Amino acid sequence: MTRSPLIAALAASAMTLAACATAHGGGHAPPAVAAKATNPTLDTKPRTDLDRYRAATRESDGVLALAQHPSGHLSEAQKAALISLAEANSDPASSGFVIRTASGETTFGDAALTARAAMEVLKGAGVAESRIQLDHYEADGAGAPIKITYRRVDAVGPDCRKGWDDLSATGSNRVYSHFGCATAANLAAMIANPRDLQHPATDSPADATRRGVILGKYRKGEQTSSNKDTQASGAVSSAVQ
Repeated sequence: MTRSPLIAALAASAMTLAACATAHGGGHAPPAVAAKATNPTLDTKPRTDLDRYRAATRESDGVLALAQHPSGHLSEAQKAALISLAEANSDPASSGFVIRTASGETTFGDAALTARAAMEVLKGAGVAESRIQLDHYEADGAGAPIKITYRRVDAVGPDCRKGWDDLSATGSNRVYSHFGCATAANLAAMIANPRDLQHPATDSPADATRRGVILGKYRKGEQTSSNKDTQASGAVSSAVQ
């Protein structure tokens, strides 16, 4: 009779411990979901510490406005702007251009002629005709500008101005949290074509003529390297001697 209360107490303790294990360490708890990084230039799982920050791309709508010219004759500045725009969007995978004139303009007026002239400049700069469209936008006529809309791609780098660690605290022998930030920011600022961040750039054709000359000299046992000049000698200039 004296053992029954002890057995009941042990059973109650075992049930309490089992309940705690289920609540805190059991297998029925939902898996934790990693928080999504709000900064698109930050990689939460980098391959190396230097890959933690990266230069990214951001797309936005771009507009180039051209003033009307009599009989559609573009100025040199307008032609240069159109050629620069075509070169910056030369990727065939990118969106095309929409040349819009005001809805109040006539079909054969200065605005329409300027729009067609802009189209010819874009085509001459290498833009395929299938990537150029002519359209209208809601506005009165009488000198409204011609608007060329396109999809713009910008390179975006990380913001390295805040959140720096104490670089003198090196006891843990680990890289600081901003390691690689400046490299990614400089790349985003210097890159000429931001679309190169999305995919590799297209290789230019090889110089078959030059390759044939070098192979011909190699077969004859002649020197294939360029002749050494004074600029490549590595000698110290006499001006400082």
